[in-house]
Amino acid sequence: MAALVFGATGSIVFANPEAVELFRPNDRLLGAAIKDLLPEWPLVAKESFSFLVNCHGEQRSCRVRVMTWPSATDAMTAVLIDAEGNDLSAGLEAREANLRLRYVIEMLPEAVCVFDAEDRYVLWNQKYAELYADIADHLQPGIPFEDILKISLASGEMREVVEDKNAWLRERMLKFHKPVSQEEQQLRDGRWLRHDDRRTPDGGAIGTRIDITELKEREEWLRQLFDANPMPMLLCDRDTLAILQANRAAVDFYGFEGAPALPRRACDMHVEDEVDRFSKALHELDGDCEARTVWRQRTAEGVERHVLIYVRRLYEGAEHRLLLTIADVSDRIFAEAEANRLAHHDVLTGLPNRMQFYKALGENLKSNNGTGVAVCCLDLDGFKPVNDTFGHAAGDDVLKKVGERLQAEAQGHMVARLGGDEFAILTMGDEKNAVDLAERCVGAFEPPFFIKGLAVKIGVSIGIAAAPVDGLDGEELVQEADRALYRAKADGRNTWRMASDVRLTSEQART
Repeated sequence: MAALVFGATGSIVFANPEAVELFRPNDRLLGAAIKDLLPEWPLVAKESFSFLVNCHGEQRSCRVRVMTWPSATDAMTAVLIDAEGNDLSAGLEAREANLRLRYVIEMLPEAVCVFDAEDRYVLWNQKYAELYADIADHLQPGIPFEDILKISLASGEMREVVEDKNAWLRERMLKFHKPVSQEEQQLRDGRWLRHDDRRTPDGGAIGTRIDITELKEREEWLRQLFDANPMPMLLCDRDTLAILQANRAAVDFYGFEGAPALPRRACDMHVEDEVDRFSKALHELDGDCEARTVWRQRTAEGVERHVLIYVRRLYEGAEHRLLLTIADVSDRIFAEAEANRLAHHDVLTGLPNRMQFYKALGENLKSNNGTGVAVCCLDLDGFKPVNDTFGHAAGDDVLKKVGERLQAEAQGHMVARLGGDEFAILTMGDEKNAVDLAERCVGAFEPPFFIKGLAVKIGVSIGIAAAPVDGLDGEELVQEADRALYRAKADGRNTWRMASDVRLTSEQART
């Protein structure tokens, strides 16, 4: 067999007589380039068919075997050529396969390298050589991958950021020997590469190197957008609702000591009666969710907050994520509640106002045909001199105290301020309950009111009307109570009268 030996530079350093005869019988082969003799070099496999070129420029297909071994100075490669045992059809097939493989890896957008079962380089594309310019001149078929790594480390021009060379080399080779390994490496110029090495069935390996700088930059941009967003944001698993990530605003909003301290699931921040409902709503989502429902959540300190939650579905490969953006609307809800309260309550005393009183009265009259509903209308006796003598501020203070005394005696019945010094109490029960309440209210005014250090005596006159005896219409019932109130004032004030008694007395007087 013809035998050629060449070193790292690809120049022939030895040729046996068969090789001289095969290639250049009238010329020396030493110093010639292997690619001039074997145009398809480097070959894909250790043994294959390839075309060679003789001294006349003729091409012929031969069986070629490649062996590489380390020498004292460099790696040496021997090429054994069987010119007699060639099979033209097999050679053509091998050559075509070799060309197809070369064409494929050159067309790939990634840097690609192929290794044999002994972790030696077999083939690489131009992108790979351009990516690793520091070792491009040392690349040759048969050179071990570990040797290339050592050459790169020793050159001081390695592209990757490496702190501990020995530790990096050990870790890199351990990963390389795995059936499948992936890792990301940052280059000195700030760019990022992803290494993807996979073992082939014959024990070899194929590696790809992909520039993921733009991907990393997008990831960093999204991370900063997530972390720096002033809105609380949670990333959770679609199925379990487990919180995978929380931004700084979420940690601050919920008051937990760092993201790891957050509850395990996104629904765990909700008040108890909303946990299952919120969880069900997320699981039933068939698209992004524009927040329309106001949810109630609790912070780490137990403070209840009202929130709107915007949900976006994200896909990371087979993983399905949910991105929750939380909008705190507590101030709005509290403002609306306060506006609603003020619309139905007296600003000065905080008691229900006339509108709220009539609403409650109407609702109670509709129940049980009004049975057990009674109205007490109250008017203060001697209040006008308080305003005239001490001023309206003092009068307002007295009205607040009047409301407090009436509420204390009402024992849960609604006390309302109808306007000025007029009050009303809506009672539930029989007439005796209303009479007992009226007597307690009259008694509550026995102690004087203190205004600017002076004791001032104020009384109250009360009229009582009960349904259905005195009517089933709210306005009618209040008018009947008012008539009884005026009778109480006419009878000496600081007392109470029943509308039914007043009506009976009037009828008797007419007859």
